[in-house]
Amino acid sequence: MVTEVFEKVKMPRVHYTVPKAEMHVHISLALSDEGFKRRVKKRRTPLELDFMVNREKRYYQNLTEFHGTYENCRDMTKTPQELADTVQQYLQRIAREGAVYAEISNSFREGALFESQMEAVSAGIEAARHNMGIESRIVVTSLRNSGAEKAEEAVKSLAKIKEKYPLITGFGLVGDEGVNRFSDFKKSLHMAWDAGFGLTPHVAEQQLHNAVDFLDSIPEEAWNINPSDQRRLRVGHGVLIHMSSDLMREFAERQICMELCISANKRIGLPQETKILKSGNIIKATTSDRFITIDRDLRPYYEQAEEHPIKTLIDAGIPVCLGSDNPLLMNTNIGKEYSMSHKAGVTETSDHLQITRNAIMNANVDAVTRGRLLSHIDNYTIDPRPTATALGHKRVELAL
Repeated sequence: MVTEVFEKVKMPRVHYTVPKAEMHVHISLALSDEGFKRRVKKRRTPLELDFMVNREKRYYQNLTEFHGTYENCRDMTKTPQELADTVQQYLQRIAREGAVYAEISNSFREGALFESQMEAVSAGIEAARHNMGIESRIVVTSLRNSGAEKAEEAVKSLAKIKEKYPLITGFGLVGDEGVNRFSDFKKSLHMAWDAGFGLTPHVAEQQLHNAVDFLDSIPEEAWNINPSDQRRLRVGHGVLIHMSSDLMREFAERQICMELCISANKRIGLPQETKILKSGNIIKATTSDRFITIDRDLRPYYEQAEEHPIKTLIDAGIPVCLGSDNPLLMNTNIGKEYSMSHKAGVTETSDHLQITRNAIMNANVDAVTRGRLLSHIDNYTIDPRPTATALGHKRVELAL
């Protein structure tokens, strides 16, 4: 007699049928395990196969070390076809984990190279939508390390090709928060908003003072967005604001949506200047009289995922959504990030649905698309915890 039972594999903490949204992913290195193996065999990366099984190799002492690894791996996704394939395969993979929407990031490049990348990303999005029904949009990012003028140049280029590539709906800033002042990028953010793009800059991932300058650098119109407007304002990361009741209160009052990346926060160490901050320290803005006071201890989420402050931020009334950040280098995807939120104290399915609702309400999409995506949440029937993974892994046992 043959009895079919579920294989004893690690089950997700959040049901794979729960509608999810991927709001923060740098797509060029969102390779599947199979894609990574092929690159290793062809010597297209300095990484070795043991990167997939040796967890210590997927932890980084600081953001500089992580950025070095990322830059060294860029050639893994080099041609437009490889980029299109990476986009399509990642979107289809997370669709099987329940994702109904993704907002994916691609770095700005100059000239024909960038346009070929946009064609590739758009083609991957269209293919995944056709096959799996998942909806996606593109955020183009500028590297803060390259300076404010480069960011302004990027916005000008985006404005020229906006009609040609309608899936580009957002503009963001990435890179080392310790390089340049956030306020230096005020002009580029205003330019992007005026050109019709939503804003998704990285803020307070590693340096808390960025969150103070952020509040002085955003266009006034972005604080009171018409619901029918496609543009939205979100913050990439923002996790450090849990150290200040002042900041949490203002983010809650302004309903600034934060893209939390729990695995990335756990795997990348913080700079010493952040670790030594203590209650009573005052952080001032660089271009105004604004200041905030630190009155909460730094949570050691970079040591234990259970210490991530996502629940504290939710309880403070701040809308949060989730992102995988760098799936290959962090060994994650959006399904795992929802499970990580469960591990950090967000345990109710209703809360996970609210996270997805926050994402859709703050996505850079038109009103019709927003309504259609929200229907996935409205029509969802809450299920118990799963007994299998999204792929339904099983094994066969013989009953004697």
